[in-house]
Amino acid sequence: MRVRQLHITIAAMSCLAASTAAWTEETPEVIVEAPHVETTAVKGVPALSIVYKVSYADLNIGTHTGASELEKRVKDSATQACAQLKKLYPSSVDTNPPCVQTAIKNAMAQASRAIAAAEKSAK
Repeated sequence: MRVRQLHITIAAMSCLAASTAAWTEETPEVIVEAPHVETTAVKGVPALSIVYKVSYADLNIGTHTGASELEKRVKDSATQACAQLKKLYPSSVDTNPPCVQTAIKNAMAQASRAIAAAEKSAK
């Protein structure tokens, strides 16, 4: 009886892991990372960052309206993440380029690829 229960538990965990992996792959999102650079051995490498996941599952990013909304969400998330870093580390000096600018630039590179793919598949 105990072995059977173990097999059921393992099977259930395997199904959960498989469904979670599949769900993660299908979740359309852009990662917005706000870097916080401290003095480290490798200059310019973030010692800490705050990451926001920006979903666009509810948007048709193949359209101008959808793409614009995704860009707005990325900018808002970058601003919030950098403000959160500033609150956690008020005495730190902003990086060069500034936190918000860096976070937006990196996230919009991902967003641009997703938008291009959506526009291509819409044709």
